[in-house]
Amino acid sequence: MSSSPTARRPGVLSREIALLAGSVIAFVALTIWWLTQDNRVQDWDNGLHTVDAFVIRQQLSAGDLTTWFTEFNTYPPFGHVIGALGTFVGGFSPASVIIASNLVFVPLLAVGCFGVAQLVFASQRAGILAALFALGTPMIVSEFHEFMLDPQQAALVAVSVWAILASKRFQRTEVAALAGALSALAMLTKQTSVIFLAGLAAVVLLRGGWRNWRGILAFAAPLAVLAGPWFVYHRHELSALVSIHDGASGSSGANQAGSFFPPRLSRKSFGWYFWSTLNIELLAPLTLAVLIGSVIAIRDSVRRFTPENLLPEILGGLFVSWLGMTLITHKDPRYLLPALVYMAALGTGWIATATRARGLLAAGLAAVVAINVLGVSFGLGSTVRLALPGAAKNSVLAERQVSFYSPAGWLRGGPAHDGDIPALMRGLKRVGVRTVTFDAASSDDINFNTSGLQVLAIGAGLQPRWVYDPAGLGPRDAFLLRHIPQPGDPPPCQRLSDGSGVFVVLGNPIVPFELYTFLCPGRHPLFYKRAAPLSLETQVQLHPDIAGAPRTLLLGTLIALHREGVQAMQFDRASADTLFFQPVGLERLAALAQLPVPAGLTPQQLGPSDAFLMRKPIAPNRPAPCGRFPDGTGLYVVLGNPNVAHPHYSCPRSALR
Repeated sequence: MSSSPTARRPGVLSREIALLAGSVIAFVALTIWWLTQDNRVQDWDNGLHTVDAFVIRQQLSAGDLTTWFTEFNTYPPFGHVIGALGTFVGGFSPASVIIASNLVFVPLLAVGCFGVAQLVFASQRAGILAALFALGTPMIVSEFHEFMLDPQQAALVAVSVWAILASKRFQRTEVAALAGALSALAMLTKQTSVIFLAGLAAVVLLRGGWRNWRGILAFAAPLAVLAGPWFVYHRHELSALVSIHDGASGSSGANQAGSFFPPRLSRKSFGWYFWSTLNIELLAPLTLAVLIGSVIAIRDSVRRFTPENLLPEILGGLFVSWLGMTLITHKDPRYLLPALVYMAALGTGWIATATRARGLLAAGLAAVVAINVLGVSFGLGSTVRLALPGAAKNSVLAERQVSFYSPAGWLRGGPAHDGDIPALMRGLKRVGVRTVTFDAASSDDINFNTSGLQVLAIGAGLQPRWVYDPAGLGPRDAFLLRHIPQPGDPPPCQRLSDGSGVFVVLGNPIVPFELYTFLCPGRHPLFYKRAAPLSLETQVQLHPDIAGAPRTLLLGTLIALHREGVQAMQFDRASADTLFFQPVGLERLAALAQLPVPAGLTPQQLGPSDAFLMRKPIAPNRPAPCGRFPDGTGLYVVLGNPNVAHPHYSCPRSALR
């Protein structure tokens, strides 16, 4: 592998730039086609980010030019602002923000990877191969079909790395200033961008950049001016966020979206991003290319540690990216994606500069890229995976397994039709519904979740209720719930692929199920009711109230916890499957006890002043329960994270005794 200049034939640059442009256009066109074929509700984070973009659009339309900056919704605002600008062209629809993201960030990712590899290996061939590597990464294909911040961050990190390298260790002050501005935009897209730029910047400084103080100032000034105000303004929220996502948990448990918190210095933590890269982000063929390129790059860096050799900068950037994300306990398969620029350069540079079989290797890489793009976009075939001895079963990361091909992506593979919730929302608007609320107990599925449903409601001109208060719904408000139809149930308004039905209840749903007034646009009659007796199973799933002795036990316990200083609570959803221990009823009792149940707060994030309620069989090896339910199970309360080795069980004195 060499980074020395090579002779260039006339016309090579123009052909490769044409190939780069064609690849970007084809990628974006494929995304647009995918969006026309998929009608599912957006998944959790995808929907949350889209709602944030919609809200910013509403603020800008109303002449509010500052709230997007002053409000804190966990992430910096740049990616959401780009999505908001897309809605001015395409309206309030998921496609508007996704296409806007593609039009801005797909070219940036491709050009950034092209530029970095071209500089490091002095070869446009390396540049185009690196760009194709990036666009053919399975996770990139999948996440650009959604509105996610990780591919946006990866794109801005890529162009930032290119600009830093092009500044010639900050000798070129104008380019250094551009690098600072691009790095600021990366920081304003996601806070962890500093980790992906720190290793590269450190090596650049150590290898002579420290002498060029004018270039360093030119880099730092736009970075501080553009990104600094937001981080200073939100310093307190950011400090709390770091505590939640890094120091709040040392458990290996996972939340519903696949995020994990393994102990920081454990073997699981240090192997986390290897397995996620091998089995989710890149898959085995591209991972192998990166490993080979890294070994060759290390060898060449040792043999030829000259100023012209930029391989140490790339290796330093990749290593610090991996180490930094590994040392953060909150992990997710997509969190290492912004290091893609380093992996793309290392994974293709050795191919572009190979002296033997270069054409064959390049053709093989192109084939892998094409297979990944088409496989994920169309959902072709099934996963091809080799299980090694000791392979974990039902693991998100598929530890001790090697994935050669997968159409699954993260979290979306090929397009699919699942009911027609967008049409349902438009129908509700057409028949005069004003606001919508979504049943907390049943809107927790990837294809039927609150944030994704809110996106579709806004797109249809409906107003989603941001505060969950079903009892406050009026005669022109709708309550949507998902439920597997039972004998005697009225027909659902939509049927989903998992066998469940989507029901629309008009008005207050805090009444017996038999009294519900159902509504379904396009059906005759428009309004209908249930006449058959309600089965116990249906009561368990739908009835919002807990009554009798269980209510007395739970409410007394929650009031006592509040009096003893508990700040927030969650409950074990795995055991919330009975009439006297079900989500909506528990949340209503918590509200009466003035105990918040924050949405998105996982059990692993609970602190010493938070409570976790569980319903479990009474056993000799467990502490005494705080009370008994009618089926003989016990009520248990844990203070703090319930997934640690020795949970802190507590039974407050009942406030009703």
